[in-house]
Amino acid sequence: MDNARYYWLALSTIRGLGAKRMKNLLQYFGNPVSIWQASRKELENIIGSQALASKIVAEREKIDLDHLLEVLDKNKIGFLTVFDEDYPGPLKNISDPPPVLYYKGEPDFSFPAVAIVGARGCTEYGRKVAGRMAYELAERGITVVSGLARGIDTYAHHAALKGEGKTIAVTGCGLDIIYPPENKNLYLEIEEKGTLLSEYPPGVEPLSGHFPQRNRIISGLSQGVLVVEAAARSGSLITAALAREQGRKLFAVPGNIDRPQSKGTNRLIKEGARMVTGVEDIIEELFHYSTDIGTTDEKYQEIKYPVLSEEEKVIIRLFEKEIELTVDEIVRLTDKSPGTVNTILLKLELKGIVSRGPGKKYLFMGLQSLLKPI
Repeated sequence: MDNARYYWLALSTIRGLGAKRMKNLLQYFGNPVSIWQASRKELENIIGSQALASKIVAEREKIDLDHLLEVLDKNKIGFLTVFDEDYPGPLKNISDPPPVLYYKGEPDFSFPAVAIVGARGCTEYGRKVAGRMAYELAERGITVVSGLARGIDTYAHHAALKGEGKTIAVTGCGLDIIYPPENKNLYLEIEEKGTLLSEYPPGVEPLSGHFPQRNRIISGLSQGVLVVEAAARSGSLITAALAREQGRKLFAVPGNIDRPQSKGTNRLIKEGARMVTGVEDIIEELFHYSTDIGTTDEKYQEIKYPVLSEEEKVIIRLFEKEIELTVDEIVRLTDKSPGTVNTILLKLELKGIVSRGPGKKYLFMGLQSLLKPI
């Protein structure tokens, strides 16, 4: 194996050698090749376990990388290592990023993302709220991230796809296994139109301990996490805690105080999560803009004036020539990524400068809301 990516791939198949231990080994050895070549004693000194060090040495001798690559190819599974340029930047910056991410579908992480999580045994109210939030976020070019679980996750993925947006499903097993099995059609649709992700290689079963682990990926990929319904003790609250640790914005939907599915979300709100009653609450929190125009004039202090960034000005100048433009047209004219363009348009929409029209076109509404030159 002469490519460092394949050493990472091989190491990721060794059970017990998780992200934190891989990170410690990398900090000491500097690269996966040196980890692969390290002696049992060296490995034991770093990870502090004689049994695991012996296991790594024994497993290295048995790993058939060619067979693993054949399995990946057969199941149309790709992989990214933490060193790859396409590895999602926000996830790379958490304390324990997965050394290897397996994926199916299109690994496009350029769009802003919001995670939607909640109870498996959700109420009709939770289903409707999750669906509405996911649909409206997807419509605005924001990726919806969730865990493909029963309940809220399922409805969030479905609604994002219905809104013709992007969705990412993070699973707790190998991507050659569909779990839960009743989500087979959803799994296949996400594979075609979105992204399926896992840190587990093919063949790894959906064990209960994997799901709390995968939650850090759900929050790590996202700028904010929305909890729709959660009991007093639930996996969604684990995701919420991870979001706080990772510095992500935390949102929660208030619920009926007599329902167990609302106890977790109502408590999150009491503890400081932003209460959400509409998708605008999420958008305003994540894509807020400055209102400081640097003046001491009393008249101007009373009125909140939005300020255009340089990127926003570039897009506004396009509308001087064309009254309406699609996202694809703006991407082509500016050479910016689709994710960047969608984020800028979202900010301009909040400022009342553009409006989303039929056929995914954006209409220029004028600069009346600025009341100052660009």
